[in-house]
Amino acid sequence: MYAKRYLGTRANTRRQADAPEPRGGQTRSMQPTLTPAPPATRMARPAPSRLRSTDLPIVVIGVPAIAVLLWVLDGGPALVTGSFEGMLTGVGQLAGLAAGLAALGGLALAARPANIERRFGLDRMLGWHRWTGMIAAFALMLHVVALLAAYSMRSGANPFSEIAFLFGQDWMPSAMAAGALMALVSLTSWRRIKTKMAYETWYYLHVLGYLAVALALGHVLVMGSDFVDNNVAKAWWVGLYVIVAAVIVWSRLRPLARSLRQPVKVTSIERLPDGAMSLWLAGPALAAGRAAPGQYYSLRFATRGLWWQSHPYSLSATPFVGGLRFTFAVGDDAADFARIRVGTRVWLEGPYGTFTADKARNAPVVLVGGGSGIAPLRAILEDLTPANRPVVVLRISRREDAWFLPELQQLVDRLGGRLHVVLGGRLSFAPRDPLSPAAFAN
Repeated sequence: MYAKRYLGTRANTRRQADAPEPRGGQTRSMQPTLTPAPPATRMARPAPSRLRSTDLPIVVIGVPAIAVLLWVLDGGPALVTGSFEGMLTGVGQLAGLAAGLAALGGLALAARPANIERRFGLDRMLGWHRWTGMIAAFALMLHVVALLAAYSMRSGANPFSEIAFLFGQDWMPSAMAAGALMALVSLTSWRRIKTKMAYETWYYLHVLGYLAVALALGHVLVMGSDFVDNNVAKAWWVGLYVIVAAVIVWSRLRPLARSLRQPVKVTSIERLPDGAMSLWLAGPALAAGRAAPGQYYSLRFATRGLWWQSHPYSLSATPFVGGLRFTFAVGDDAADFARIRVGTRVWLEGPYGTFTADKARNAPVVLVGGGSGIAPLRAILEDLTPANRPVVVLRISRREDAWFLPELQQLVDRLGGRLHVVLGGRLSFAPRDPLSPAAFAN
């Protein structure tokens, strides 16, 4: 069915772009005969990460250690060992340092630097991002409570009067706005609240974290006792902000700018019988790209209803400089995806992911997938060798729902492997997990 698109040459991509879209959303019928594409047409593989195993721990331990050292050299311990009011002040200062560092670390992780992502994977990075967010939220709460209590004890005023007084100080209104935004980001990230929100709503609220960190910088430099008369500490913190800003620009904004300058467009569309669709994308921006089968991109389509959403989709074929293929189920957004036409612009972020054939080396592999998870398996099979002798297990409700089944069979046969198709509805198995060992054993 998708054999011609598997060839992946530039000429073939142009023919696909000129071909009319099938009427009524029906799938074109082709007899699958897989012919490997010339290696010269394939995208270069992602460059290996230059990080060593010790680099990230050094940063995670070293940066907070320097922050605490600067606080110590500025006389911080004297506060803690003095009066109760001084102890509260010291605790509040340390909590503020922790909140600031955690927030900057979270933004750096969310920027998805390529070297970190290629070594650890985006899923682990986003897990670390959640931890930095929780540390920042609780540390910020402790920072506010401890310092308000200390200032109230020093002035003899109640906390509300102290808040009113602080609001009139330089940069404090922006700091309070930063705290409110951080609280909003933290609350909406709580699982019980997050699951009740649309993903896009949560995402755009989450982006306010960038603004919160930016608004907090002024009060840190102007009102923080560690920085008022300490140019070294002030320069160090400004340097941290500049480094994180550079990481964000290089990792997130630069790819977006490249997509704007060198547009990527939909060149071919396939409507699958189960309502899913395959898209081929091509454009000059892909010529210098790097990707491997098994990775995925975040796609944003320039069409009504989709331009403001970013969708993560795995490659369903070997990535070529002349085109990328993605296959996915459209779900609840079927009406919006129906507006996609040949020529629709697409903005890409990525590639991401470490689920590639590189991990297998020459060892035998077992690939298990179901539904949309079949797409990356299809691409990975093209990257394996006969030494891998792949055993592929597909878990699907109906045989006609299995994407690329003829292609998968040919690829597996060529590699000397075996393909198993496990049929049945989710409720036909005792366990609720259709991919569990018990489900396959039945």
